[in-house]
Amino acid sequence: MIARPQVWLSVEGGAPVALPPGGLVGRLQSANLRVADPRVPEAAALISLRGRELYLVSLRNAVLVDGAPEDDLLLATGLRFTLAGAVGVEVVKVDLPDRVLALRMPGQVRELCSPVYSFVSNPEFDLVPGFLDEAIGRVWTTAEGWMFDVGGGPTALRRGQSFSVGETVVEVTDSSLEELAVLATESRVRPLVVTVRTTSAVISCAGRTPLPIDGLPAELLTELALAGQPLAWEPVAQALWGKRQGNTLRMSWDRALRRLRERLREGGVRENLIRADGKGNFELFLLPGDRVVDQSGG
Repeated sequence: MIARPQVWLSVEGGAPVALPPGGLVGRLQSANLRVADPRVPEAAALISLRGRELYLVSLRNAVLVDGAPEDDLLLATGLRFTLAGAVGVEVVKVDLPDRVLALRMPGQVRELCSPVYSFVSNPEFDLVPGFLDEAIGRVWTTAEGWMFDVGGGPTALRRGQSFSVGETVVEVTDSSLEELAVLATESRVRPLVVTVRTTSAVISCAGRTPLPIDGLPAELLTELALAGQPLAWEPVAQALWGKRQGNTLRMSWDRALRRLRERLREGGVRENLIRADGKGNFELFLLPGDRVVDQSGG
């Protein structure tokens, strides 16, 4: 069974309120978390589920961390932010599912991490993150769950069903990430070689153009790759940005992590390469055959 993800938010030290994906924060009477302050917009922020993580998406630049506006925040226990620069909110707890939906297709099994995916057939059949005009089908998440459309109109995506995209049959399964690793191996996922060089990195895969990564995303990737085990975000962030503290440190971590994941998506690298456990720990998630090459000189 896939548990229902939710985040518990407390406004100005008040009683925590549980919000599901799609939950609204704002002044509206219908908001899941109503903030009756005239400075807060009617719709200030939205909860978004992206794979195994919950984000707070800012509406009308209403979410600020240490006075700086943030488009979206990776939600983690203890994180604090303000609405409209006036009302303080704390993340009390984040509940995330132990199992996630995945799609089994010829040659691959894909965990659903991005908000939107497109099925493409050129040069070969694939499922890629984002909305593409040339797509032959799409999968996307809503407040009620996942949907797909392959020409017959939007339909709810359910575990155990299958559907056809052109001549390709897609099966819907739910799995733990450990099970996904086995499924991916059975599906002949091409092994990755992650070469780290402190301030730069390269991810290589047979048959694809190597993906270069630079700057802070590369430094973050290097820390996780060389650790070889899950790490709490804060010590890693302090190693990268030692002079920053509190929410400023968390904001720097979230920004670097977001940039790294965007770079992975751009390069077609599987999106669970950087895995979070929902408790503030992150790791480089290697499948059998994947390997790390250390050229950092450390």
